Amino acid sequence: MSESTLKEIRREIRDRSDPENADNMKRYFREPIETYGLSAPDVKEIAKRHYTPLKGALQTAIEVADSLIKSRNLDEASVGIRLMQRMARNLDTEHFELLDGWVDHLTNWANTDGLSTWVISPIVKRDPSLVERLIGWTASGNRWRRRAAAVSLVPIARRGEMLEEAFTIADRLMEDDDDMVQKGVGWLLKEASKKNPEEVRSYLLNWRDRASALVLRYASEKLPKDRRVLKTR
Repeated sequence: MSESTLKEIRREIRDRSDPENADNMKRYFREPIETYGLSAPDVKEIAKRHYTPLKGALQTAIEVADSLIKSRNLDEASVGIRLMQRMARNLDTEHFELLDGWVDHLTNWANTDGLSTWVISPIVKRDPSLVERLIGWTASGNRWRRRAAAVSLVPIARRGEMLEEAFTIADRLMEDDDDMVQKGVGWLLKEASKKNPEEVRSYLLNWRDRASALVLRYASEKLPKDRRVLKTR
């Protein structure tokens, strides 16, 4: 069943290809990507339609998503991640190794953020011990794995939870020289500031002399204007 479903999904993706939009997307993403130029609504529609027959077949859904994500094609990976988003409630700690492997096949920030926030984050929320694995990712040579370490905590930090864990991960990424990682850690701290503004502000003050202007700007975005922590001249 997984092979027939996979072939059908790939056929639908090709049928909706838009060469002009593909060219636009390749210019939009600074990193090299492979794409058919599908729109976000197209991706969501394809994933939703194939979720229905796979709803009670988790292993088959995983096999389909595995092939799509490992294709390293933006659209295929996006459909696979959206499919897993719908299955996220059925994933648990034992599936983390699978997700860990998928991170190696990410090629852009969009797929990284989707996998991190929609699929990895719910598992970490249910099993906080997995934060140790995210901490390990911060030392990776793979920029997308380092970004995923921060972004996987974004939905949790947004609710005001795991603040110390967010700071622990941020500590290891605040001086990262990759702007994609800087934006990821800035996003994490920005979301944490919504429920813990003073704690995040104090954290940023401690880092102001060493962190990049980009991280500080992103992280301070939701703080009151007179409380933002930015680079001083």
